[in-house]
Amino acid sequence: MLSTRTITSGASMAALALILAFLPLSIPFPPIPYLRIDPAEIPVFISLLGFGPLPALITNMVYYFVLLAVGEFTPVGPTMKFLAVASSLLGFWLGSRMVYARGFKPMLAAGTFLGTVLRVLTMTAANYVVLLILFPDFFSLATALLGAFLGVDISSGQAGLFLVMVFTAVYNVLHMGFSLIPTIILLKAIQKTRALGSKWTPWMIQTSTGKRQS
Repeated sequence: MLSTRTITSGASMAALALILAFLPLSIPFPPIPYLRIDPAEIPVFISLLGFGPLPALITNMVYYFVLLAVGEFTPVGPTMKFLAVASSLLGFWLGSRMVYARGFKPMLAAGTFLGTVLRVLTMTAANYVVLLILFPDFFSLATALLGAFLGVDISSGQAGLFLVMVFTAVYNVLHMGFSLIPTIILLKAIQKTRALGSKWTPWMIQTSTGKRQS
């Protein structure tokens, strides 16, 4: 059974993610502007690194279902966001779990690496389905936008597909950094100022030291 702390932390981070999602804070990715880097993923990673995988799962699920109801280009847009974040969380958790006995920094490095790889692979497959099977007009749009950015004429053939997938992968790598760096800075600040109490320690540090809080 989920504890009150798990549910509360997961739900509160979901609320923060939704607030950030609906504020005009996202930044277009210049090569393919319909891809946007937004701060709404930061609370999800705070949920994972600060409170653990179960709160992070709750955060992502609540965030997803609310976006399904009121988000843009539903259900495709919210589902793509869910897949990106879920694959990142799963990869990060698996990577950090593999090396938790070595301490915080190896956990962070392994989690970031595997989370990024799994996100890129998942979103490459998801974009293939969306662009080539479900909405081929979006593929033409993507190649046109990318061609305008690069200053070259890109066809909608194999070369165009390759370039779109490469730049989409770059976008996902950048988004991982954009989400994780503020997360780490914020968690360190919260722990240092004891904003959540003198006994609170981020889940990642608890796991790396073997000192789990009850």
